[in-house]
Amino acid sequence: MDPGNIFLSGGIFLVYDITSELSFQHIMKWVTDVDEYAPDKVQKILIGNKCDEDQKRQVALEQGDKLAKAYGMDFFETSAFTNHNIRESFFRLTELVLQANRKELDILRVSLNNELNIAALEEEESGECDANGTSQKACWC
Repeated sequence: MDPGNIFLSGGIFLVYDITSELSFQHIMKWVTDVDEYAPDKVQKILIGNKCDEDQKRQVALEQGDKLAKAYGMDFFETSAFTNHNIRESFFRLTELVLQANRKELDILRVSLNNELNIAALEEEESGECDANGTSQKACWC
């Protein structure tokens, strides 16, 4: 695999408002769009936001969890207002993206190491000796 042709896939949060049944119903359309238009290995996490407004809840926690499982996604209820589960959901999505791209990242790391080793060898070989036999490195500026 040519490291110049590697495409790293990312991640997507699919977010609905727990106080809006309609926003929850739209998730199925969004999942279909993501599956159709996003790269194959894109990672998805379902987010039910506004869990700080439980008294206005229209979507039960169990509904979100069931939908996430049906689509093979992780699920978090969050609150952007109180910062509940925000960090945890971002860390989890980052972890999923890194896992999905591990092979490509390893290829890039090996390729980069090889390029650095070649550059170091070329730099060593380009050193010139003066009349006293001491090496003078050429400037690559």
